[in-house]
This record gives sequence, C-alpha cells and structure tokens, in this order.
Amino acid sequence: MFVLGIAFALVFVTARLLTAGSDARSGDQPAAEQVGGRADGQVGVEPTDSTDSTGEQGAGADGSGATAPTEPVTPALAEPQGECDPADVVVTPSVAEGAVAGRDVPVTLTLQTRESPACTWQVNASTVVVKVARDSGDVWTTRQCPQALADQPVVVRQAVTTTVQVIWAEARESTDGCTRRAGWVKPGTFTVAAAALGGEPAHADFALGAPAPETIQVTPKAKHTKKAEKPKTPTN
Repeated sequence: MFVLGIAFALVFVTARLLTAGSDARSGDQPAAEQVGGRADGQVGVEPTDSTDSTGEQGAGADGSGATAPTEPVTPALAEPQGECDPADVVVTPSVAEGAVAGRDVPVTLTLQTRESPACTWQVNASTVVVKVARDSGDVWTTRQCPQALADQPVVVRQAVTTTVQVIWAEARESTDGCTRRAGWVKPGTFTVAAAALGGEPAHADFALGAPAPETIQVTPKAKHTKKAEKPKTPTN
C-alpha cells in the first residue's frame, strides 16, 4: 500500500507540471487587434492635415491648398512721341440709345492710332469732320457748325482709346453759319460719319425717338362766392 501511495503521488505531481507548462506557452501570444483594417487585407492609413487622400502635399505653404491672391499688373502707357499723323488716327463715332428728336444729341468720337504707340493731336473743326445723314443726304455737319467741336489737345494711343464728345444741338439741320433758323429733323434712323482729315471715315447707325408729350397740369382756381347781404332794418 505504501508503494502504491508513492506512485499515485508521483503521477499527480507530473500531471500538474505538464498542465502549468501548457498554460505558460499559451499566455506568451497576445490577442490580435485590427488597425484600420480593410476588406483587401491591407492596413489603412489616415491622412494628416498636410496630406490629402492621395498622399500629396497641399499647394499652399501651410499645406492647406490655398494659394495667395495675385494683384493685377497695370501696364505702363506709352509716352507721346511728337504729333500724330492724321492718316494714322482712326475716328469712330457712336450715338448712345435713347436719343430724342428736338433735343441735344451727344456724339462720342473714339480716337486710336494704327501704328504710332502714342502721339499728341489737336481736335477741332480743322482736323476732324463729323456729319449726320439720312437717306444719303446730309442733315448736319461740323463744316457748317464748327463750334460743335471744341478745340482741345489730346493724346492718342494705340493700346487704349481716347474719347471726345460732339453735341448735335437740338437735332437741328445745319445751314451756312449754323443759324437757328433751320428746322428740327423728324424721328427716324440716321447715319453718323466721322474722320480725321486725311484718314478713312467710319460710320454708325442710330435712331432718334419721338419726344414724349409734355403733360401740363392746370390747377383750377377757387371760386369766390358772395356773402348773402343782411336785410336792412327800417328805421323810424
């Protein structure tokens, strides 16, 4: 019996030692954690502030992708070199919409050179001609009304335009001496032409509308009624 007890004890101790070794080996391996797991088995990486979804750095200096605004650069205008050749100056006339017969009609002249970068020019009735025609017949011209072209010096450039204005006074027909005896033109379609003396003329069509009738309001005068006279009391 004593021998059997010793044998049983040895078997029990050996079993305990084997069980402890198995637990120690299984504890050496930590449990796996999923980090940015994807269906394809690759590990995902979250983009940072300075990296976009493609992994590229932003365009801005701070990586935000914003670009600094640029200010527009205004080109320097050419300085005039001498007087303009009249044949080099292009004069383009125009009349804005809304012109009305019987009233002043502003005619805008746009000046620009063909070849010279910049030059000076004297605008007056001796250097520029403007005329208004209707049905191939002239109705007004600066040759007969030279005072419509004010004498003024201008700088004419190739890169930018210069504008001056001529007034067709009251849309009247012009006569020799530009007298006010000439009549008013009727509403309709006209053609304005302008040119520098020695240059090619330019044309533009425009319309004169009918003037709106003026509304005159008359306030009726208040009627004064006579007061009833009191009957006179006879005196004794």
